[in-house]
Amino acid sequence: MINLNKASTEELQQLPGIGEATAQKIIDYRKQNGDFKQIEDIKNVPGIGDAKFENIKNNICTK
Repeated sequence: MINLNKASTEELQQLPGIGEATAQKIIDYRKQNGDFKQIEDIKNVPGIGDAKFENIKNNICTK
C-alpha cells in the first residue's frame, strides 16, 4: 500500500498510470491542502478522474 500522505514522487510513480508529473501534482495538492482524509480525495488532484482512481484505489491508503 502506498500512503498518499507520506509517499515520495518515486513511490507514487509505482502506481499504475501515475507518472512523474501526476505524482508531483499529488504532492503539491498535499502541501496546499493538508493530508488526504480519505482515498477518494485524490480525485481532487488535477488529472485524476474516476477511471484513474479505479485503477489505483486498491493500492493506496491515507494512514
